[in-house]
Amino acid sequence: MLKKMSKVVLSAALLAGYVGVAQAEMSREDYAVKFRRSSFTAMTWYMGPMSRMVKGEMPYDKALFARNAEYVAFLSKLPKDGFIPGSDGGDTKAKPEVWSKADKFKEANDNMEKETAKLAELAKGGNLDALKDQYGKMQKTCKACHEEFKKKAD
Repeated sequence: MLKKMSKVVLSAALLAGYVGVAQAEMSREDYAVKFRRSSFTAMTWYMGPMSRMVKGEMPYDKALFARNAEYVAFLSKLPKDGFIPGSDGGDTKAKPEVWSKADKFKEANDNMEKETAKLAELAKGGNLDALKDQYGKMQKTCKACHEEFKKKAD
């Protein structure tokens, strides 16, 4: 598990290093937007196979599901660091409510982190029915936050 987590941390560090070069040419606020968008993209990458497994669109692979759930639980902690003051402009999909309802946004983020952690813990057991239920709960936290705090695609 430590070896797998080390790979995630190394990947995040490499991503940060790559984006760090670009940071020299952009404002801290613009970099924050890129960081949080990249964090959400990484989460989505690992959620994809889990989603397909719970929907029956691909065979259930206990090891892959557990690994991805562990990664998503870790990655779910990253985006909040990119919601810094002044990062409400530019190429962002964040609504102004992220800042005007900061306590509610924090609560929504905390809920997502909690549900992803539960999914990672359940994934160790391998009970697909329990995972389907918990994946749905996790997904509801994502949807709730998107509905209130994310602009719709143009």
